Amino acid sequence: MILKNARIVLENKIIENGQILIENGRIAEISENEIVNNNEEILDLKGNTILPGFIDCHVHGGYGVDFETGNAKRFEIFSKNVVKEGITSYIQASVTNSLENNLKYLKEFSDFSLSKNNGAKCLGIHMEGPFISAEKKGAHDPNLLVNPDIELMQKFIQTSGGNVKIVTYATELQNGEFTKYLINNNIIPSVGHTNQEAWEIEKDYNLGLRHVTHLFNGMSGVDHYRPGLAVSALNHKDMLVEVISDGIHLKKEILDLIYKTKGPENICIITDSINAKGLEDGQYKIGDLEVVKKGIEVKLKSNGVLAGSGATYNHNVKFYKESSDIELTDLIKMTSINIAKQLKIYSETGSIEVNKKADLVVLDKDFNVLYTFVEGNKVYAK
Repeated sequence: MILKNARIVLENKIIENGQILIENGRIAEISENEIVNNNEEILDLKGNTILPGFIDCHVHGGYGVDFETGNAKRFEIFSKNVVKEGITSYIQASVTNSLENNLKYLKEFSDFSLSKNNGAKCLGIHMEGPFISAEKKGAHDPNLLVNPDIELMQKFIQTSGGNVKIVTYATELQNGEFTKYLINNNIIPSVGHTNQEAWEIEKDYNLGLRHVTHLFNGMSGVDHYRPGLAVSALNHKDMLVEVISDGIHLKKEILDLIYKTKGPENICIITDSINAKGLEDGQYKIGDLEVVKKGIEVKLKSNGVLAGSGATYNHNVKFYKESSDIELTDLIKMTSINIAKQLKIYSETGSIEVNKKADLVVLDKDFNVLYTFVEGNKVYAK
């Protein structure tokens, strides 16, 4: 396939009127001139913009499906829907569940991981809980929280078929051994839902911790007498911070602060969306907790605390770009490149380069998704 008349966003420049040749699921050629190949299907993109496919490393669900209600068939439904947002790869996040339920859900996910799928590529599981702080639990059931436990983690990994890729936990609840265990097993340790002071993160930072779960949300913040994780995350330039840029979880001024402090190389945009995304306003559940969705805002019914999001990925990308006036060559670092490097898949995907997988999203000037390609397959067309 040849994609022509396209604005192509590369890592270091933008080709204003270019073409991409896709062969065998990979990018075979990128050119500012006409690519002549009479055997290829040609798609005229009419001046719209091609970006690397979006990678959401923290998405609970949407379209009526989440980690806690999924099976192989329902996970596939979710995978085929998120391509409408420009997502080509994602990591499915859990919430805090009972031990019995976690093992059940992890087994269902393991079965899904073995099946063939024609939607976005699911890269694995992001376990958000149960190893978090009660003080900063957010929309997690406090009765199910436990301290980080290596033996329990081993059971989770085994049951999942080795599909756990990220674990969110409160680092102050362990002595560093849990952090080392995750790193030694090629799982990204991510600090979040924590009430620690900034100095407490240093032991784990020195061990190799470099990921922060949804910065500012569910964590100790900026206090000049008691600086928390948010301060540590901003001070450590090389810590990759997840940002929910829906305009609700973080106001524009905070998004600007993060962007100007961290720079585009150390931010990854996430949705943190739940099963209610894409559905009508009303009452739903996250785990066993009742929530109310109104627009893209989702809150716990019991106390009004934010409980994930109903926003799409392309909405969050547009909001951050416009609120902080971000250049497209920097924006793709925040949507694709940074997290691809963090997940150690950057040699295969995350940017538009010859020989990489043709994971691409085509956007119009208003950031509406026109096409999504996963490994060269056109999986969505508006």
